[in-house]
Amino acid sequence: MLAKYSSTRDMLEADGDTTMSLHSRASTATQRPEPGHTEHRCSPCPEKWKWHGDKCYQFYEESKSWQGCEYFCIAENSTMLKINTQEVLEFAMPQSYSEFFYSYWTGLSRNGNDKAWLWMDGAPYSHELFEIIIDFTSLRSRDCVTILNGKAFSKDCRELRRCACERAAATVKLQRLHEPLSRTWRPMVLQLQLQLQAPFREVEDFCSAEQKFSDDLLQVLP
Repeated sequence: MLAKYSSTRDMLEADGDTTMSLHSRASTATQRPEPGHTEHRCSPCPEKWKWHGDKCYQFYEESKSWQGCEYFCIAENSTMLKINTQEVLEFAMPQSYSEFFYSYWTGLSRNGNDKAWLWMDGAPYSHELFEIIIDFTSLRSRDCVTILNGKAFSKDCRELRRCACERAAATVKLQRLHEPLSRTWRPMVLQLQLQLQAPFREVEDFCSAEQKFSDDLLQVLP
C-alpha cells in the first residue's frame, strides 16, 4: 500500500491551514535576541537582570548609602545582595571588578564592633566563605560590607556606594500542548510558561530542545 505523502513537506503543502499555523508557531518560538542582547531567551528574570541559579541579580550604577540601597532594592521588588554559598560567591565577585574602584553594597552588616555580621534575613556570615577586610585604625564605624575587585571590605554605612540587588527567579513550567491541526499530522507544540522556580540546568535543557524542535520544523516549512 502506497503512502499518501512521500515526505513531511508534501503533507504540509497539501494542508495549507496546518502549514500556516505551524509556521506562525515556529517563527515565534525561534525569535532571536537583538544584536548585543546577552540575556538567555528563556530567562525568568526581568530585562537587564542577570540570571544565576534560582536568583536574578542586578548591579546598578546608582550610588547610595547602605540604607539607601536597601530602600532602592525594595522598590525594585528585591533585596540587597546576599553571598552565602560558593556558587553565589563565584558569580558575584567578578561583577565587582572595576578599574575606577566602584564598589557595591551587600546585604551584610553588623550593629557595632562587638556584634556579629548578619545578612538582612538574619542569616549569619560564614568566615570560611570569604574574609571581610577591616580597617582597625579608622575612627569611624565600619559596619556595612562592600565588594570590590573580588574582595569584601567593611565600610561606613553612610558612604555612597553602588547598589547590588537580588530577587527570586520565576520558574519555568514545561508543558506540551496537543492540538488537532490535521487528521494526518498532530505535532506537539512546546510552550513556555513562567511561574515559580525551576533548576537552572533543567531550563537550559528544555530551551535547547525547544530550539532544535523549532529549527527542524522551519526547515520543512515553505
